[in-house]
Amino acid sequence: MARYWTRPRIVFVVWAAVQLVGWLTTHFLFMDFRANWIWLVLSVVAFVPMIRYMPWRNRKLRNILLLWLITVGVGMVFSFLPFEVPALGILAAYLGVFWLLLMGVAFLINAIWWTPGLFIIGGIVQIVAGLLPLIFIDLLYYQYLIAAVAGTGAMLILLPNRPLRKPAHAARAA
Repeated sequence: MARYWTRPRIVFVVWAAVQLVGWLTTHFLFMDFRANWIWLVLSVVAFVPMIRYMPWRNRKLRNILLLWLITVGVGMVFSFLPFEVPALGILAAYLGVFWLLLMGVAFLINAIWWTPGLFIIGGIVQIVAGLLPLIFIDLLYYQYLIAAVAGTGAMLILLPNRPLRKPAHAARAA
């Protein structure tokens, strides 16, 4: 069992837990600016294993870490701004959608460096989930619950932590 819990899997599970707790807290307790402070603390907690396990000298891991630091940093700026700049106030109603789309795109970019199949699937899951409340406007109220399922699910999709296998019939033909 100890061999299963590799460093990447620990990072994925921590982020899955952070997303689940964060989105459920946002939906049930703080559908306002206070949620950003909860998310800031949760993000710092989740970055600890990433920074600890991803050596800066490894170019691939450094790129992945930088991608996520920039993604979360930009996301946090855009999450705080609607509550500080009145002209951007309308964006506050779409923060769950925004984060799903942002994380989905970051997953697709992450696929450049590591386990492309899994990150592509996770990215598509989040992008589709982010578009649902925009297409079916009645779902907008539930965007944080949708984000809890899609964001946590996308992280758990990464647990196999290896490229997708070829179908058995394709492997025999090769």
